[in-house]
Amino acid sequence: MRSLFRFNTWLALIVAGGLLSACAGTARGLKTSVYQPDEAVSLIDYSLSKAEALVVIRYPAIIHADAEEPYFHAFAINAIGGVVPAANRTKKATTRIAKSVIAKSNYYVMSLYRELQRELPPDTVLLSPHIILWDREKGVYSRPILATEQIPSVVTIDFNVYSFPDTSELMDSPPVTFGDLVTPLFVVHSNRWLRPSTNGLLLSSGPLVQASWSQSFEQAQQQVGSRLDYSPVDYQRPLDFITFINTRVQDRQDLPLKAVGDSRLDVLAVEEYPVEKIQMRGELLEDLSGDYALDPFAEAFVQGAATRVKRTLNMVDHDKATFFARQNALARFDPELANAFLAQSGGESVRARLQLAEALIAAERKFLSAQSMSIYEGTYAGDYGSKMRELIEGEYQLLVKRRKMAHRQNVTTAVAALAMAAAVYGATATGAVGAAALSNFSGVFVLGSLWAMSSTLETRSESAEMAEHFMVLIAPALERQISVQMEWLESKERITAIGFAEFRNKTLTLYQARVRSLDADVDGRCVFMHPSIVQQGRWYGGCRDGLASERGYGVVRDDSGNYIEFLGTAKAGMASGTGGMIVRKSNQIGAVYHEGTFREGLPDGVVRVEKPGGKPRVREFRAGLDVGKGDENQLQLLVF
Repeated sequence: MRSLFRFNTWLALIVAGGLLSACAGTARGLKTSVYQPDEAVSLIDYSLSKAEALVVIRYPAIIHADAEEPYFHAFAINAIGGVVPAANRTKKATTRIAKSVIAKSNYYVMSLYRELQRELPPDTVLLSPHIILWDREKGVYSRPILATEQIPSVVTIDFNVYSFPDTSELMDSPPVTFGDLVTPLFVVHSNRWLRPSTNGLLLSSGPLVQASWSQSFEQAQQQVGSRLDYSPVDYQRPLDFITFINTRVQDRQDLPLKAVGDSRLDVLAVEEYPVEKIQMRGELLEDLSGDYALDPFAEAFVQGAATRVKRTLNMVDHDKATFFARQNALARFDPELANAFLAQSGGESVRARLQLAEALIAAERKFLSAQSMSIYEGTYAGDYGSKMRELIEGEYQLLVKRRKMAHRQNVTTAVAALAMAAAVYGATATGAVGAAALSNFSGVFVLGSLWAMSSTLETRSESAEMAEHFMVLIAPALERQISVQMEWLESKERITAIGFAEFRNKTLTLYQARVRSLDADVDGRCVFMHPSIVQQGRWYGGCRDGLASERGYGVVRDDSGNYIEFLGTAKAGMASGTGGMIVRKSNQIGAVYHEGTFREGLPDGVVRVEKPGGKPRVREFRAGLDVGKGDENQLQLLVF
C-alpha cells in the first residue's frame, strides 16, 4: 500500500512537472514578426486626386447590448487555434475574453494609426471604429460609427487583436493577447478594380481568408447590382473578423494565395499572413503605465506592418483604386456630376463642378482626420489608454511570476496562479490597477477586465442611444468644434462645425450655392451589351440611338450570375477602343481582367491579361482569341 502511494505521488509529480514544463515553454511568443520595418521604404504618391485618403483603418470598438450574447456565442464557437469544449463556451471568463478582444483592439489599433499617420502625408490616414450589432436576419454584424468609409481610400485595413476563448489554455499554444503576448489579425483590401482577379482583396490573416474573400465577392456583387438597378451604391461591408465569427467554419475554397515574402510578388493572389503570437520586449512593459514613450507593440509588429502597407501603396495605381469610390462620393453632392465623372465627360462646366466637389470632399477628409485624431487622443492618451497600460503591465507581471514558478516546479503555487490567470477577465475591478497589485496572489483578482474597470465602456444601457454615442464617451473631444479651410481655384473658404452631420450640411449648402449648370447628358439609361450575354445591360456615358457610345462605364449580367463590367470607349452598344473589362463567371474563383484595345465587345489587339493565381501577361488578341505574346510597347492602357 505504501509503495502504491509512493508510486501515485511520483506519477502525479511527473505529470505535474511535465505540465509545468510545457506551460513554461509555450507561454511565450515569436520574438519577431514576418513583417519587418524598413526605413528605406517611403511613399511615392502619384495620385491625381487630392480628395482621397491613402488608408482607412477599421476595427471593432463597441458591442451593442442586444448583440452581446450572440457575439459571445459566435466568438466561442468559431475559435482560432483550436476547439473550445462545449462546457467552457458559456463560462463567465470566456465572455470576458470575448470583451477583452474588443477592448484591447481599441487600444492596439492606435499604434498602427499613429505609425501610419507619422509616415504618410497629413490627413490621409483615417480611423473607422465599428459597432457590433445583431438581428435575426443578419446574425452578428458590424457597421461604422463615423462617416470615414464614405471618403475615397486607396486601401482599407481591417485590424484587431485576438485571444483564444478558453481561459484554461492561456499558458498553452493557442493565440492569445495577454501581458507581453499579442496576436494581431490583419486584412488589407481595396476596390475590386484595383485587383479584379481577387475582387480587390490584397492580404489577409490565414483564418480570415475565406471570410475576407466572401466579403470582397459580396461587395463586388452588391456594387454591380446597384449599377444595374441605377441605384446608389450604399453597400456597407461589415468587419471581416465579425463576419468570420458569425459564419460556421467552412472548408476553404481553392483560393489564389501566396505566402508572405513570396518571391513571386507579381503573382495575382492574396498574401496570407500567418497567425503570429508575438512577444513584446518585457523591459518596455515593466513600467508601461508610467513610461510609454517607447511603444512595445509598435516595435514588435506595427513598424513592420506599416512598411508592408507603404510597399502596397507604392505598388498600386491610386487613381484606379479610388475611381469608383470618388464617383460614389460625388454622387452625395451631385448625382448628375457623378454620372458625368463615370463617363469622363469633358467640358468646362463638368470640370468646374468637379473641382468644387472634390475640394469639398477633401475638406470632409480633413474634418474626419481631425475626428480620428480626437479618437486617438481619447483612446490612447486619455483615461482609457492609461487604464489599459496598467492592465497590460499587470498581466505581464503575472506572466513573469507564472513562468518563474513553472521553472521552480512549485506545483501548488503554479496551479493556483494558473487558476487566477483564468479568472483575470472574470474578476471585477473597483479602482485603478497597477503592477503593485500583483505583490500577492489575492491582488490578481483586482485586475478585472478593462471593460468592467471603465465606466465609459459600459454597454449595458437600456437605450441604443448610449451605444450610438460611444465615440463621444471614449473621446470627449470628438464632438468639439472643428474648423477646416477649403481651397478651391483662387478662393479659400473656412467651414466650422460641431459634428460631421453639421459639417456635411454646410458643404452641401456651399456646393449648391456655387454650382454652375452642367453641360453634359449622361443619364445611365443607355444600353450596353456583350456578345456572350443575351441580356441587355446598362451604360453610363455617351449614347447614340439608345446604345453605348464614346467614353463611359457599362455593366451586363445574365441569369446565371455571370457579369461583365467595362470602363472605356464603346460603339454601337459594345466595347470598342481602349478600356478595361472585368469578366466574372459564376463557376470560377475570382475574375479575369483585360486592359487594352477592344472591338465589337471583345479583346482585339495588344491586351494585358490578369487571372487569379497567375502573373499579368501582355498578349495579342484577334476577335477575342489569344494568338500569342503581345508587344508591350503597343499596349494602350486605360486612363482613370
